[in-house]
Amino acid sequence: MIKNKNTKAIGWIICTLAAIFYCYEYVLRMEPSVMVTELMHAFQVNATQFGMLSAVFYFIYTPMQIIVGPLLDLYGPRKILTSAVVACAIGSYIFSIAHTLPVAAIGRLLIGFGSAFAFVTVLKLAASWLPQRFFAFFVGLATTLGMLGGMAGDIILIPLVRSIGWKQTISAGTIAGVILIPLVWLIIRDKPEEESFKKNAIKPKPQYRETFLGFLKILKNPQMWLNGFTGGLMFLSLSVFAELWGIPFLTTVYHLSQHSAGTACSMVFLGWLVGGPMIGYISDMASSRRIPILIGLLFSAILISLIIYLPQINIGLLHLLLFLFGVFSSFEILCFAISSESNPKHLIATASAFTNALVMFVGSICQPLFGKILDLFWSGQTLNGDRIYSTINYQYALTILPLAFLLGFILTFWLHETRIKKMNGKNN
Repeated sequence: MIKNKNTKAIGWIICTLAAIFYCYEYVLRMEPSVMVTELMHAFQVNATQFGMLSAVFYFIYTPMQIIVGPLLDLYGPRKILTSAVVACAIGSYIFSIAHTLPVAAIGRLLIGFGSAFAFVTVLKLAASWLPQRFFAFFVGLATTLGMLGGMAGDIILIPLVRSIGWKQTISAGTIAGVILIPLVWLIIRDKPEEESFKKNAIKPKPQYRETFLGFLKILKNPQMWLNGFTGGLMFLSLSVFAELWGIPFLTTVYHLSQHSAGTACSMVFLGWLVGGPMIGYISDMASSRRIPILIGLLFSAILISLIIYLPQINIGLLHLLLFLFGVFSSFEILCFAISSESNPKHLIATASAFTNALVMFVGSICQPLFGKILDLFWSGQTLNGDRIYSTINYQYALTILPLAFLLGFILTFWLHETRIKKMNGKNN
C-alpha cells in the first residue's frame, strides 16, 4: 500500500515536470509575437515573410507528430524528452545570435523540432502513471501550465524586450533550457513497471509491427481526421491570435500600447488556463465530449466577432471578452480525450500525436495566410521602412477566425461521442 502511494506521488512529479517542459517550449513558441516590430525591422521583412518565420516552428512541429507518437510508444519518454529539451536550447541559442532571416529560421526550426515532443509526452506519461479517471483533468492541467507560458510571453517578455533587447531576451530562454536538461534526465521515468526491473533485467523489445499496424488503423479512421481538424480550428484562438497577431491587432485597432496589448492578449491564455481543467472535469462528470465542443465553437465564433468588429468597446469589457474567448476555445482539449478514448492504451501516444499534428497543421497554414491577407489589402503606407497596416486590414485578415469556428461547429455534428461509450463499457 505504501509502495502504491509512493508510485502515485512519483507519477504526479514526473507528469508535472513534463508539463513544465511544455510550459517552457510554449514561452519559446510565443517569442515572435512579442517581438513583431523588432524582428520585422531587424530582418527587413513584410507581414507575409514574418508569418512564414513564425510558421517555420509548425512546419517541423506538425510532420514530426507522425513519428513522435510511435517513437514514444516504442522507446519511452525519458531519452526522447531529454533530447527534445537539448534541441530547444540549441535552437533558442541560434535564434538569439541570428543576423539574417535564414539563420533565425534554422533556430525556430530546431525549437519546433524539440517542442514537437512536449505535449504528446505529457499525454503518454499521464496515461502510464496516473489513474485513468484523472487523464482529462491532467490534460487540462498541463494545458494550464502551457497557458502560463503564454501569459509569461505576453506579460514578462514584452518588458524584457524593451529593457534588454530581443536577442538578450531569447538568450534567457536558452539558459532556462540548459537548466531543464539535467532535471528531465534525472527525474523522468518511462513507466511504473520500471521500478520492478533489476539492473540486469531484460526489457521487452519494441513492438515495431504492432505500432505500425496501429498507426495505419488510426490513419484509416475518418473520426480521427475529423477530430483533429476540429481541434485545429479551435486552436486558432492561440496559434493565430494570442501567439502571434493579437498584439499588433490590439495596438492598431484598439490603439493600446504594446504592454497594454500584451496584457489584454494574455487574457486569452488566462481563459485557457481556467477553461482547460474546468471543461476536462465537467466533461468527465457529464460523460460527454461532443456537446461541450459544440458549445465552445459556437461561443468562440460569437466572442471573437465582437472583438474584431466592435473596436469601440472599453478596455474592461475587452479583457472580459478575451478571457471568455479563451475559456470557450479551450474546450479544444477534449479532442485529445476523444483520440485517447478511441484507441487502445498502447497507441495513446500515437493517436494523440496524430491529433496534435492535425491541430498544428491548421495553425501552420493560417499564420502565413493571415499575413498574406494583410499584405494583400495593404495600402502602401510605411514608417521608417516598416509597413503600416490599417484597422480594416486586420479586420479582413481576422475574419478567418469566426469562419473557422463556424466550420468546426458544423463538422462536430459528424463527430462521434466517446465518453458515453466508454462509461457504458465500464458499466457492462
